[in-house]
Amino acid sequence: MFIRNYPLAKATSLGVGGPADYFARPATEAELISALQFAEQHDLNVIVLGYGTNVLVRSAGIRGLVIQMADNFAHVQVDGTTITASAGCLFSAVSKLAAYHRLTGLEFAVGIPGGIGGAVFMNAGAYDGEIGPLVRRVHFATAAGPGSWTRDEFSYSYRHSRVQQEKIVVTRVELELRPGSREEILAKMNDLQARRRARQPLEFPSAGSTFKRPAGHYVGPMIEQAGLKGFRIGGAEVSTKHAGFIINRGGATADDVLQLIQHIQREIKQRFNVDLEPEIRILGSL
Repeated sequence: MFIRNYPLAKATSLGVGGPADYFARPATEAELISALQFAEQHDLNVIVLGYGTNVLVRSAGIRGLVIQMADNFAHVQVDGTTITASAGCLFSAVSKLAAYHRLTGLEFAVGIPGGIGGAVFMNAGAYDGEIGPLVRRVHFATAAGPGSWTRDEFSYSYRHSRVQQEKIVVTRVELELRPGSREEILAKMNDLQARRRARQPLEFPSAGSTFKRPAGHYVGPMIEQAGLKGFRIGGAEVSTKHAGFIINRGGATADDVLQLIQHIQREIKQRFNVDLEPEIRILGSL
């Protein structure tokens, strides 16, 4: 069930990062709970990855157990206006399934990489939409067994949710949507997809938007005004297409990316007196 010293560069969209001491891809809730019990018995830190699309793993890797909830944990069901999706279901695919069933509310998710579990973890969103308000119930697992939160028990804010404070692993999510016109839903999704392709560096490996949006500011324009568009450290580069993205131009290391993040933060602080907070999760040992 466990792989020792698994190279996490294979499990992240940036393609960088060191090894995990232990790595598991459970296919059932029982296997997941067994893995969590193993970690508890051996006093191992647990990190959960989906498709690794919004993370940076440091070069030293992760001490402990990394559990991947991706295509190994992907089941979906539609019941009226409710979609129940396992943590490993692709967020974008679920939005397309909603459109097929004439359900509106998830159009913003089309083109967002990663799984439903990760989307709930960080309250993922784009284009004035986010997953938090759509959540009806969150199901999860711990070493003690399965559990769930109702809508009222699940709290969230900008790029944050209760999941980040709890020692749980999201297993599936119930989303409450609304009936809509398939033609209108698809038209909106096609428009958002076109905007993504035009504005985001989808042709290069990245971890998505690097920084959270500070109140009253837009990250990309600030970075561009600071003269950092195209700035490069090693194989890591501030995208020339959208300065809010750091891309792997080839051969980048986790250290390259981390140094570039820190350089951007210093420059923006000096020029605009704004503290940029990473939107990506930075994981691993120093």
